[in-house]
Amino acid sequence: MADNLRRVVQDINLGVDDASVTIPAAMVAQAAVDNRFILLGRPVMPRRQNLRSIVASIPRVWGQSGLVHGRLIPGNQFQFIFPSEESLEMVVRRGPWAFNDRMLILQRWTPMANAPPLNTIPFWIQIRGIPYQFLSRDVIEAIGRAIGDVMDVDYDVEAVARVEFVRVQINWNVDNPLRFQRNFQFQEGVNTLLRFRYERLWGLCEVCGMLTHDSGACLILNGGGDHDSGDEDDDDMPQQGPPNQAMVIREIGPEEKNSDAEEIIPVVNAPEDAEVLSDIDRDHNAMDDYADYQEVGGCIQHVPWRDGY
Repeated sequence: MADNLRRVVQDINLGVDDASVTIPAAMVAQAAVDNRFILLGRPVMPRRQNLRSIVASIPRVWGQSGLVHGRLIPGNQFQFIFPSEESLEMVVRRGPWAFNDRMLILQRWTPMANAPPLNTIPFWIQIRGIPYQFLSRDVIEAIGRAIGDVMDVDYDVEAVARVEFVRVQINWNVDNPLRFQRNFQFQEGVNTLLRFRYERLWGLCEVCGMLTHDSGACLILNGGGDHDSGDEDDDDMPQQGPPNQAMVIREIGPEEKNSDAEEIIPVVNAPEDAEVLSDIDRDHNAMDDYADYQEVGGCIQHVPWRDGY
């Protein structure tokens, strides 16, 4: 109680109207260079994805425990500092990532003042149903642009006859609902239904396709009964702006392009930090004192220990 009172007292705004202090430009530039290997992130559903648990556990899943350091930052966000360009790029290439069956938004930090908002996830999308006679890189890219912001196209002209789908990478805005089928016209007046599969996708509202809430909170289904207003266990973090709203995943290796991949299920031990374990138990209403983390193709799942486990 006393600690809480002291914290509240020091949140008063004395000094906010004083003249601002300018940090030397050279000093700021050097700091940006020293800290350039940073990933910023936030959960798409904060109430179901505890921030402290994410920061404590995900470096182990990346295989970089002790090398990558994370911390909480204002706005229901977190950041991870990497030791090198190679280690950061490895994590980005293996993404997107999820925690507790819901997606994580991860974006590389840049020193730009007008940095893009933290609300996109780079999904590889398999496009199925394009007639072979209309297959080309330009056609695939045009289809991708109709879905979202195209980042890359995976198309091998020599393998066209041997594959059931082509792939396009979309930088998906989580404020938009996912779509899994859409009609396209390759010939005037003739609709062709194409189907989309999002690789490494975890958790969405089956009613409207949004990543930021479950079907129980969907306005279309029931008027919204369980809105995610933030992570209750992180109330001590200052908030900036409005609160964040909000299948089995497989890792696709370079040798597995345009083919199905094996499911990867490494097991990650639970954090030993008592505070983190306490947060996890509160989040999931667990009755146990301990827990494991399990990664299934990029999603870190919380698995409470049961009797006889």
